[in-house]
This record gives sequence, C-alpha cells and structure tokens, in this order.
Amino acid sequence: MCDAPVAVIAFVAEQRVWFKAKVGLEVEDIPRDDSFCAYAILQADVLIVPDPIFDKRFTSSFLVQQIGIRFYAGTPLITDDNYRVGTLAVMDRVPHLMTAEQIESLRILARRVVGELEARRTADVQSPQPRLHLIAPHRRSVTILIVQNEALLRGLLQRALERYGFSVLAAANGAEALHWSERHVGTIEIVVTDIDISDLNGPELSKRIRAAHPETKVLFVTGLGDQFPELSEYGADILEKPFLPSELLRKVDDMINHGKDATATG
Repeated sequence: MCDAPVAVIAFVAEQRVWFKAKVGLEVEDIPRDDSFCAYAILQADVLIVPDPIFDKRFTSSFLVQQIGIRFYAGTPLITDDNYRVGTLAVMDRVPHLMTAEQIESLRILARRVVGELEARRTADVQSPQPRLHLIAPHRRSVTILIVQNEALLRGLLQRALERYGFSVLAAANGAEALHWSERHVGTIEIVVTDIDISDLNGPELSKRIRAAHPETKVLFVTGLGDQFPELSEYGADILEKPFLPSELLRKVDDMINHGKDATATG
C-alpha cells in the first residue's frame, strides 16, 4: 500500500526496539537511542521522515548507518488504556513521500493491530489455561489459489495461509490462474484474487473459472469494493483492503464453513 519494501510492528522497550513482526528486514531488534520508533511512539499521528540523512535526529541511527534506510513513516500503537506500546512503520532504502491515502491506510492498519492486541489480552485474562494454536482438521484438505500481480503481497498471502495448514497455489496473472484451474488435480475450493490483475480482470477470471468449476468460491481482495456492486453477481465474497492476515484467515474460514453448512442443509 505504501510502496515500501520494509514493514514492521515494533515494540519499544527501555533500551531496545523489538521487531515482533517484519517484512524486508533481517534484524530482530535495534538500540532505542536515535531510533525512528523512539520518536514515532511519542507522536499524535504519523511520523514521516522523507530522508533521514538530512534529519539530525536520525543521522546516527542504526537503521540509517547499518541498514541504509532512507525513508520512514510510522504511527504509534496506543492501547485502549492509553499505553504507547510500539509503532507500525514502513521503510525504504530510497527517499520518497506518501500520499494522503497511504497515510490513512497506515492509520487504519495501526488501529487494527491494536485491536488484535487488545483481543488477545482479553482472551489471555479470561482463560486460566495457555491457549493452544491448533490447525482445524478441514484445512489440510483445502486448496486455495491466490492471484496477485505484486510478488511481495502474493508471497505474504501465501505464507499466511500455508502457516495455518492450507494448500496454496499462486499465480501472478490471469493466464497462470486459468492454467492452475485447468491442470490442477483435485478441487480448488477458493480463489483469492484482486480485481485489477494483468491480462484478465478479477471478475472475468472468476466468471471463467466458475463456468468450468461452479463449486469454486471466489474472494476478491480490493480497496474498491464499493465501486463494483456487481461483484456479488459473480458469487464472490469481498475483503476490503487494508486487512490483516488474521482477517483473511477468518474470511476464508467463514467461506469454507458456510459451504459446509449449505451442503448439510441441502
């Protein structure tokens, strides 16, 4: 969303900044002194540093000196009881700016991250026993096809689904998706696709796949769902961008369970 190769969820401690989730960055933690996060956590809104080389606060930062970071945008993660626990941030190795839409997307994702943290904290308080992360048995036999032009996003979606036990096929465009649909041995239960994909748009791809395999469900991931009310005509579900991996997993589970309920009822 932000045209940046690095994204992190960082927790800020007294001496260190810990990257609890990260993409495009190998280090697990960095010194807090002169770090971007130490400043971003104190902000009321998004901190944007177009080029830290020209900002004396960050010229000696570990990420600037050792990793070569030349752009940073981060927003604080503030819990319901007003604790500032960390930041959601994107970074790049070349200077640039962000659009108003990208800044708003970062704010939305930060609120969702805090919502996930609050929900987990509530669950931990209510449950006297450690929570077990078990893979639902049905997932081992469910195959999902991801269709996404952007390699980074395609990889993120694939890893998120595979981590929870799904079998995942990945396609970079409509032609590859049709190839998988025609050649794959077995059922592809769900196709997860963007609306705007190269060589064949999402709705047309959905129409062609479902013509041959009407049992296949379709999930459109898009930030333009309200502009395409006709998507429901394709028998598809919609997941609005931006979203967290947990939201994708819940949506996929709902689609699978809804199909089972319909079969049982029928």
